[in-house]
Amino acid sequence: MFKNSKLFFWTIEILSAVALIWLLANVSFIFKPVTTLFSMVFLPFIIAGFLYYVFNPLVSFLHRKFKLPSIWGIVLVFVLIIGICAYTVIALVPNVITQLSSLINASGNVFPELQKWLEQLSKNPAFSEIDFKAIITKANISYMDILKNLLSGVTLSVSNVVNIISKVAMVLVLVPVLLFYMLKDGKSMLPFLKKTVLKTDRLNIVGLLNDMNATISKFISGAAIDCLFIFVTVFIAYLIIGIPYAFLFAAFAAVTNLIPYLGPYIGLIPVVLTVTFDHPVKALIAIVVVLTLQQIDGNIVYPRVVGNAVQVHPVTIIVLMLVVGSLYGLVGMLIAVPFYSLAKEIVKFLWRLWENHKQSRLVSDENETQISK
Repeated sequence: MFKNSKLFFWTIEILSAVALIWLLANVSFIFKPVTTLFSMVFLPFIIAGFLYYVFNPLVSFLHRKFKLPSIWGIVLVFVLIIGICAYTVIALVPNVITQLSSLINASGNVFPELQKWLEQLSKNPAFSEIDFKAIITKANISYMDILKNLLSGVTLSVSNVVNIISKVAMVLVLVPVLLFYMLKDGKSMLPFLKKTVLKTDRLNIVGLLNDMNATISKFISGAAIDCLFIFVTVFIAYLIIGIPYAFLFAAFAAVTNLIPYLGPYIGLIPVVLTVTFDHPVKALIAIVVVLTLQQIDGNIVYPRVVGNAVQVHPVTIIVLMLVVGSLYGLVGMLIAVPFYSLAKEIVKFLWRLWENHKQSRLVSDENETQISK
């Protein structure tokens, strides 16, 4: 009875997530050389794979709806990508650089404004027991430390510059080639494996690969559409409200929206820190608008565009966000849910194998009993 209950299901799901995170945290020294090689050599594969899952539905739609040959659909996708990149370089990059420079200059006023606010707050009798001077001193040290770390982080040697240029060149050369062949031959990959390597697929490995491919495809393509929706709506809302650096803040909100539940709140942090002291009313309106959009997105848009691809309970997601975020930061929070979804498919596959094995042993034992009689 307990085995078939929802409590059992949620307990196993959460324990599996915690066990997976514990394993990655404690054997990280084993995976470190692999991850280093992976980040250097297979970065183009990661980017091309992401773009494949984003644009493959478009190629399939053009072929299915307009009977457009796949090769022409791929050409159209490449024209679209080149157009987006050209527009980004010509129109958006100068604007982004200008906004980023202004934002960096404006960020210098945040600490003095915070200091004035704390000094005014210290005069209130209700907060007489709080040592605001110590808080200000500590914040000043932290602020200066952050600036020093940022400045030291952007200081690049010649070898680092050469390394970065070589990586960028490798990505720019390999990603289009890999993406072309993925879009062209991606659908035939599993049938090819079934005819060759997995010709005697007794364990149904092809079925597992199909499930994993469907899961990651729905998640990435749906998440990309959802991020685009958030970016456009937040950008328009910020322009109407009059929020400065609207493009940067909207882009940050779209990226952080990939983090379930916590993402929208993280996306609001730069707006609150930058706008609150000078324009508190605008900051309040921006918070209300973004949280309203998040409710629309979380209850209507996200479930429809992503569907049931993830199928992870909210409690499990919260546990993943808290634990993985503390271990691996923002990047870990971004990949936690899709990685766990893939791991979950593998666990379900192994569980089915175990169930089939037990069933076959049970049938074999029954046959042996009947023969002995």
